Amino acid sequence: MVICKKLLCVLFISLLISSLVSAKSKKKKTGLTTSAAVASEDKERGEEDSSASKNDEEAQSAEAAWQLLEWDEDYPEYVQKYEIVIEEKKDEKTGWTEINRLFTEDNTTAVQIQPLLMPGLYRYKVITYDLIGIPEIESDWFEFNIYRAFLPQVRSVEANVTHSSTIYLDEVNDGLFTVTGRNLFELQEGPLDLSFTNYSLVNAKRKNAEPLIPEILEFSDNNRKLKVQFDMNILDSGTYYFTATDASGLESEHNKDSMLTVKFRKAVDFDVSAGYTCPIIVAGDKIKEYLNTTVLPLSANAKATFMPFKRRFGYLGIGADAVYSRLITKTEGYELDGNYICANGILVYQLPIRIKSKVDETKLRHIATIEAHAGAGVSMFQNTVFHFPHDINSEALNSINLSAMAGVSGQVYFTNRLYAEVGADFVWPFMKDLPMGYIKPVAAVGWQF
Repeated sequence: MVICKKLLCVLFISLLISSLVSAKSKKKKTGLTTSAAVASEDKERGEEDSSASKNDEEAQSAEAAWQLLEWDEDYPEYVQKYEIVIEEKKDEKTGWTEINRLFTEDNTTAVQIQPLLMPGLYRYKVITYDLIGIPEIESDWFEFNIYRAFLPQVRSVEANVTHSSTIYLDEVNDGLFTVTGRNLFELQEGPLDLSFTNYSLVNAKRKNAEPLIPEILEFSDNNRKLKVQFDMNILDSGTYYFTATDASGLESEHNKDSMLTVKFRKAVDFDVSAGYTCPIIVAGDKIKEYLNTTVLPLSANAKATFMPFKRRFGYLGIGADAVYSRLITKTEGYELDGNYICANGILVYQLPIRIKSKVDETKLRHIATIEAHAGAGVSMFQNTVFHFPHDINSEALNSINLSAMAGVSGQVYFTNRLYAEVGADFVWPFMKDLPMGYIKPVAAVGWQF
């Protein structure tokens, strides 16, 4: 017979039901202490000893339902009963000591531990008796911990820079936070440590995101305050909960007291720029021949971007880009005049560059932005006419075609709002009879709202 043994659950010794008992604030104990954890009230709240005793009795009665070992049996019909041997290890220097032997009344694959085990490191094995009452099979030893259970509470999370639970990624941040609450014990120091707390920062919206683990810099003696530091290079915008989890798995409540908000001072950016451009035709021999040139010097460009999605890796948004060119050509045999317009909707990525302000070192100054964009739209020739000798004119060309573009640009800020922009785009109008592609260098001045 093959027997697979497993521990049903973590065994709670003290404060199993947090709504009934409030853990006494205490200095963290190591796993070398094997005395029972006695649930007691917080004296600073002025509770009566008689009330504490009543709560202790209720907690102890509740504990009995949890001290249960359970295992699997492949062939229960060949089993008369089971014997369970439990051993304890009091510290790292001593060996295992047998403390209890339990028997099942039949082939039930579960046994309730009596008397209740105190916090400590234990192991157990299961001995199977055959139908005539002879021990037949011994399982391997299975180790388990019984932890002290203290419900952690987080009452405030405060950034050292802003003295609030909100920090701004476009300002100087050192990642230091002060956390207050109750039962905020030290980290686990070893496998025999029975009373400890782990800390993390959990994303409120992205439940499956990996929690961020802080560096613990300082603990208070009464386990009510600690100082932590997060890596600001990985802390992105969003809403988080500072979470404390004790050794038994009890977790602090996620509420407004434990909430931390990370965002940018400006929620969105709206940029508008206008300037000069000189499209250079690099593809399309026919259009070059008709225009008798490869450049369109009488041109202007305008662009607007809206950036509502701000993250540490950059900003994401949408925008529009438009160019106007006046077409004037004089060559042997004809003259040409008209207008060319191209407008595209674009998807935009921006990477802001900030440095510490010389005026206020706690602030960051936005000095530049690197941008990449791409999109699609329409291009059109409007009222474009060939003029031949003897006052002969062609029919005006008015066409609308799809177009696509992609490009990069850089913005340099003179103030928090005013900037100069330089960039280059490649534009391809999809004209069946008159294909062409051109590069559009841009120099512009803009304003951020």
